[in-house]
Amino acid sequence: MRFIIVVLCLLIASMASLPVEAHMPGASPPPKFELEPIVVDDGGKMINITIEEIGKYHNEMAKKMKIKMLKKQGKTDEEIKAIIEKEFANATGICPCVAASFRAALLGIKNIWGDEIPKRDDIKIISNLPTPGSCQCFQYITGNAPNVKAMCKGEFHIILPNGTEVKNMSMKNLKKIAMNINASYFCFTICRKSTGECFTANVEDDVFPEDYFVLRKKVKYGIPEKASKEEVEKFRKEWEDVRNKFLTQPDWELFEGLERAESKSNVAGAVALLIGCGIAWAIWRKYAK
Repeated sequence: MRFIIVVLCLLIASMASLPVEAHMPGASPPPKFELEPIVVDDGGKMINITIEEIGKYHNEMAKKMKIKMLKKQGKTDEEIKAIIEKEFANATGICPCVAASFRAALLGIKNIWGDEIPKRDDIKIISNLPTPGSCQCFQYITGNAPNVKAMCKGEFHIILPNGTEVKNMSMKNLKKIAMNINASYFCFTICRKSTGECFTANVEDDVFPEDYFVLRKKVKYGIPEKASKEEVEKFRKEWEDVRNKFLTQPDWELFEGLERAESKSNVAGAVALLIGCGIAWAIWRKYAK
């Protein structure tokens, strides 16, 4: 019995020390990037949803969770304030999961609706990724985010790669489920409910460094053992690199099955050049006689 109590205490202590998903302590700010907003028709009102505001929302939700946890630990208001200011210094809330999910939604909406503006309640998103950042991003887009007003609500579901649907979307439950994720979980399906048309955005495996998820598990969960300072620093750099890729790289470098945009434009340019040369040659032959 004493052994069980000790194990439970160690487990609680390890869970209490987990860093929140919204930020990576000590991480540098995101680089300069240009991502267009997701525009939705929310009951007749056009809403521009930017990744910055989703990041801010994710950050605030993470802060609330952290404050609640610190209060349970018996921390004073002054101690809590100091901890929050230190841990969330310069945090934007734009983590790799938020960035990947936003890019997937943007890509899916473009492919299905084209130049149309989707009605919010016509959007359905099915995600394989059970992290708080990804969940809150899609909740925000579909109008299902707690504490965020929306006139209309689309559908959002988390269905793990093994087919299990996650019904409890609390941050506490998601953090527990997300312990064992890998690249295969970064798969998102965006659907137009009125037509049944869907688009799946599946992130390329090589977006993530080979040891990314092993380090993530050690740094964020202390499994199979607590990460060393060197491992924490390595994961921080990899975390920044993955986040930056989702913010700056073109779709075809991030998601499977997409053609390289440059190659299409290059082919079009080459064809135009050949046609132009042909016309010039014909004109020269005509008037050179």
